[in-house]
Amino acid sequence: MKKNSLCVIFILIALIIFSGCTKKELNYTITEDDGIKTYHNKNIPSDPNFKISPKELFTIHGYDESGQDTLRNFIHPHDIAVDSKGNIFVLDDRLSSIKKFDKNGKYLKSIGRIGIGPGEMRMAWMMLIMHDTLYVADTGTYQHLAFDTEGNFIKNINIERVALLIRMTPVTSNLFVSEMESDSIDQSKNEYYYINDFHLRNSKFEMIKSLSRKIGKDIGESTNYHDYITSFGVGRNQIYTAKNSSDEYSIDVLDSSGIILYKIQKEYRRLPLENNELTEYQNTRKRGVQSNEQVKYDIKYKKAINAISMFVDKNGYLLVQVPLERKKENEFDFVVDAFKDGIFINRFKMDIGKAFDFYNSDHKRWFVGNRIYYQNREDNCVTVYEY
Repeated sequence: MKKNSLCVIFILIALIIFSGCTKKELNYTITEDDGIKTYHNKNIPSDPNFKISPKELFTIHGYDESGQDTLRNFIHPHDIAVDSKGNIFVLDDRLSSIKKFDKNGKYLKSIGRIGIGPGEMRMAWMMLIMHDTLYVADTGTYQHLAFDTEGNFIKNINIERVALLIRMTPVTSNLFVSEMESDSIDQSKNEYYYINDFHLRNSKFEMIKSLSRKIGKDIGESTNYHDYITSFGVGRNQIYTAKNSSDEYSIDVLDSSGIILYKIQKEYRRLPLENNELTEYQNTRKRGVQSNEQVKYDIKYKKAINAISMFVDKNGYLLVQVPLERKKENEFDFVVDAFKDGIFINRFKMDIGKAFDFYNSDHKRWFVGNRIYYQNREDNCVTVYEY
């Protein structure tokens, strides 16, 4: 009897030791405040084998020397949108027109042109497709023009005040988020202020909810507007907004009505913005300035999450481009952190074009369905990937 009891004890001890050895340590903790959970992630992946490996399909070049229609060409791509049939729309802000290509990259038609008549624009800036209607923001007239996806002009749309919506992104079939830039003046101090509003709007362009407002002092061409714009990503009827910080890696996750669901935080060590990176950033900003004033910023550290670095893939993974200590061997690497339901999954490199650790509108990406669209203004082209 004693022998059997000793055997049982040894078995129980062995099971305890085995379960202790096999128990997987969580790479995150959760806190809760006013009913909102925050996922605090360590720099430890929960699935180190997870990655996304896109396959390059084709590239749409700005110039087609063999083409007969010169309206097909673009010289300065600034925005991309995709309709329900997979047709690709490339907006050229210098030509104030949109070039339409089919899902295989074949040119179909040019929409809009420079002018002040119906369907004409002074400076087409950004666009949105909802219900297969193409909406284009025109910075020259502070109006939004509506076309059908065949290029037929429908109407002009004005919003609640003289302002322009930019970075318009669908959230649901009837809702989209956008930024609105404006300014104000404190006459008692003769000081100007830059204002960036982040809104949720419906398909009639009516504001449903203000999601954030950031205000900064305007000091002329050296005002760094990117200190005030919102870093956001959209997917699966959710909105992701990041804290504009060099010290904190923090993301709020909202539902399609703008109500916060939970928060994501991750360990982060701030990184210096090297002199060559600062020079390149200032040069990209100077290219967009319409004056001879010197653009000069005093930036010491990289943003933990910059304004065009959050994406949601077809399976609902949040992908966040991470800043790196840039060296020759990783100078343009595009590296992301992947999250699912608030939990850090893995960090990996994706071969989808050049990456920079600052806002560089020459190189942008869109994740739509099972495709990724990469705008490379430096080489005047758009490359399409599948994954």
